[in-house]
Amino acid sequence: MPQERKLGRGLDALFEAKVDDDATSIPNTLSLDDIDPNPEQPRQEFDETKLGELAASIKSQGIIQPLLVRPKGGRYQLVAGERRWRAAKLAGLTEVPVLVRDLSDEEVMVSALIENLQREDLNPVDEAIALKTLRETLKMTQDALAAKLGKSRPAIANALRLLQLSEAAQNDLKNGRISAGHARSLLSLDDPDAAERLRQRIIAASLTVRDAEDAVCAHKASGVFPWENAATCYAEPKKGNSCRRKKSDVMLRMQKNIASALAVRASMSGDETKGRITISYQSPEELRSLLEKFGVEPLL
Repeated sequence: MPQERKLGRGLDALFEAKVDDDATSIPNTLSLDDIDPNPEQPRQEFDETKLGELAASIKSQGIIQPLLVRPKGGRYQLVAGERRWRAAKLAGLTEVPVLVRDLSDEEVMVSALIENLQREDLNPVDEAIALKTLRETLKMTQDALAAKLGKSRPAIANALRLLQLSEAAQNDLKNGRISAGHARSLLSLDDPDAAERLRQRIIAASLTVRDAEDAVCAHKASGVFPWENAATCYAEPKKGNSCRRKKSDVMLRMQKNIASALAVRASMSGDETKGRITISYQSPEELRSLLEKFGVEPLL
C-alpha cells in the first residue's frame, strides 16, 4: 500500500471527529491577506523553482485542494497547505478556498509534521527533525511511530540518527553536498575530529559512499585515513585487502545456501540491497549441471 495514502489516513484520523461534526467542513473562501503562516512550520525551505511550477498550475487550474486553517487572534493561521498559499500569492490570487477547523496547538503541530512527511522532496535532516518532534509530541515509541507512518522501525531509527551529525554535516546533507549514505559513514566514527576530517574529504575529493565506508574501515584499523598516511592498507586498493568490509551474517548464510543448492562454489559481494553473486564451476560436467538447474540448454 502506498506510503502517501497511509500517511494521509493518519492526517484524516487526526481530524476525523472534527470534520464529521463541524459545519465548516464545506470549503470557504478567504482573502490571502487574512491568512498568516504557521511560525512553527517544520519545513523551513521551499524550492523556488517548484513553487513557480505550482503557481503556474494554480493560475491555469486553480487550487484543487483547499488549505486548512484555524481561527487565531481575529485572523486565520495556516495548518496545512503553506506551499499552496505561497504559490497562490505568486500566481496573483487574492482569495483561496479553505477549510476552517478549531484546532489545538498540538493538533496543528502534528498536522504540519505529517503533511511535510508526506512530501518526497523533504530533505533528510528536516524529515528527521519532523519525526523527532512528532514522536515527542505524541509521546510514541519508535515502533508506534513507524506503524503510524507506514515505515519500518529501522527506517525511523536511521532517520533519527542523522540528528547526531555535526551542524556542518547536517547542513551539507540538507544542501545535497553529502548523501544519507555518506552521513551513515560519518556516524560510524566515534571521534568527532575524525568525522569532521572525513566530511571535508568527502566534499573536497567527491568521495563515493563506498569510498567513505572504506576510509572509515581504514581509520578503525590504523587510526588514520588513507590520504593521511600513504603506508596504510588503503593507500592503494589491493586484492585481499584486510580492511575490506566484512559480510553480514545474512549475506554469509545466503552465500552458503546458494552454494549448497547449486552444488558449486559461490560467493557474494555487496549487501542485502545491491551486490554481485559469483558462481564457479570446475569441469564441463559441472557447467552442464549448473545450466540445467537454471533451465538453460547446454551448448556443449
